[in-house]
Amino acid sequence: MQPMRRRQRGFPLLCLSVALLAAAALLPGAAVAEGVTPSEARRLRDEVKDMFYHAFDGYMKYAFPLDELRPLSCQGEDSLGGYALTLIDSLDTLALLGDKEKFGAAVEWVGKNVRFDIGMRIQSYDDQLLHLAADLAQRLLPAFDTPTGIPFGSINLKYGVDENESKITSTAAGGTLTLEFGILSRLTNNTVFEQVTKNSVRGIWSRRSKLNLVGAHINVFTGEWTQKDAGIGTSIDSFYEYLLKAYLLFGDEEYLYIFQEAYKAAMHYLHHDPWYVEVNMNSGATVWPLFNSLQAFWPGLQVLAGDVDPAIRTHDAFFSVWKKYGFTPEGFNLATSTVQNGQRSYPLRPELIESTYWLFKATRDYRYIDVGRDILASLQYGARCPCGYCHISDVETHKQDDHMESFFLAETVKYLWLLFDLAAGPDNIVENGPYKYIFSTEGHLLPVTPEIALVDEHCSYFGAFCNGSAARGYGTSASSTKYQKANYTQLDDIQTPSSHHPASNIFATRGYIKGVCPGLTHAQKLGISYSDEEGNVIEQTSESHEHHGESAVESSVQVQSSNIILISHPVASQQDQAFGRWSGTGDHADIVVTADSDSVSHDNTDGSLGVNTEELTKDTERSSKQSADEDVAQNLMSNEDIS
Repeated sequence: MQPMRRRQRGFPLLCLSVALLAAAALLPGAAVAEGVTPSEARRLRDEVKDMFYHAFDGYMKYAFPLDELRPLSCQGEDSLGGYALTLIDSLDTLALLGDKEKFGAAVEWVGKNVRFDIGMRIQSYDDQLLHLAADLAQRLLPAFDTPTGIPFGSINLKYGVDENESKITSTAAGGTLTLEFGILSRLTNNTVFEQVTKNSVRGIWSRRSKLNLVGAHINVFTGEWTQKDAGIGTSIDSFYEYLLKAYLLFGDEEYLYIFQEAYKAAMHYLHHDPWYVEVNMNSGATVWPLFNSLQAFWPGLQVLAGDVDPAIRTHDAFFSVWKKYGFTPEGFNLATSTVQNGQRSYPLRPELIESTYWLFKATRDYRYIDVGRDILASLQYGARCPCGYCHISDVETHKQDDHMESFFLAETVKYLWLLFDLAAGPDNIVENGPYKYIFSTEGHLLPVTPEIALVDEHCSYFGAFCNGSAARGYGTSASSTKYQKANYTQLDDIQTPSSHHPASNIFATRGYIKGVCPGLTHAQKLGISYSDEEGNVIEQTSESHEHHGESAVESSVQVQSSNIILISHPVASQQDQAFGRWSGTGDHADIVVTADSDSVSHDNTDGSLGVNTEELTKDTERSSKQSADEDVAQNLMSNEDIS
């Protein structure tokens, strides 16, 4: 089996697939922050560039073509199977820096040498990266052959899913291939990739609690939650992230609706301003008053959703932990204001820097450049080591550990560089390129091109490919425009609330959906209603297959057929409310649908999903063939940058 990445955001081979896609897509003056001169911003940007090359050249000299660098001992290690992971993860950073020579040499090497046991060796560039991504995705498809449609957590690329593979996977792993597989479907005209990932998201969401919360780990065969702690961090984070980003990239209203419901629940049950805690998904009772470092992506996601004010407060709180220790530990106990035992390390994570970049982009507030300065200084003085940058094994002692995961070059350095470049007056493809970009959860650039975005069905908030009026069919914005002066790009559908507005007013749903009666609720339009956890998977799946004489698992290239969704048949028109919960106060006839079976009538009398839980009374304090490749490595190590 291939080992799981140490970083727990998404599927184990996600970074590899999206890096290939992002690099393939890349082949073909902003305001200066107050108090920061363009020359100072350029100096900081250049320091980050030097940081990248110190680590990248160290990898190419001492570790390539192994997956990752051991920066203290100046050696390499295979962490994912020997695919030159750090090189692949660095491709779009090289392109972003304008290093055409190294980028071209890296693409050529990957196209000729990276293979997934199929003997593919392409001698000239002809969409090699796309072919590799498609081949990799095909090898991941068997992981989705489960009764729930939720994939296994890991898979062997040569032999498929091991018979002893765990049936338990994280929510993030089940919901974090949506962008990559969706793009691949559009570029290859093979819809199976997008369909299996949507089935996986539906499989998770249909098993949410009555509070609209999801747990951290789930059994992919039974659909039972094995860890019922709900949060925004470890094991769940990118599930939320990809719901919104899938809507932004593809215009799929179903993802927007699920995000709206999930976001409202998170802000109600998990948010204790400015912190977030983990609660039991069924009762809402707090189980962990803990800040974990993966939560730090959340303010950046809130910026994309237009909810900037709470993002600012939460970022301030998260950064206060960084200032206290010089790094953010994996876990910080909010009740004791101390580092959580067993979670003392900082493995060069990018999430806080990512949110800093998005908040500066939204507000142009110079304090976020100061945050970037502090983070850069901590990395330079605490994490820099002979051949790269080291994990910090203890944030209190700053003891270094001999690891540098590939995401340091793919994300941590990238977001720092983009932050300072934005202040300097950006000259990069993200800000000034022909397309706008969505960032994957691994920090790779996914272009919003006509070939990828469904422009006939959705006018994205970027406004680049809208046919006709951008405001067609959208609700009138009633939000504050105090951030729009800073070139803040805002969704037409998702409005920025002030601190004086309730959460239920954050979103305004679209009034125009082709072929749908606007009088229906969003749940009715999209055909999604609540499916109770008890017996909703095994019993219905078993009955469906027995009734139709079908096997439980289809071929790996088929869409998973046994994922059950309740399709609501409306009996009365209701007003469309942005955050209205599905209510069963009336009589509803539901249809149980599988992907390959006939409809079966089913009555739903569950009633309202809204339940009251006990509010917390105690506020918490603020606070991852050497000789044959030497020539390539030497070429890629050149310090000569071509812009």
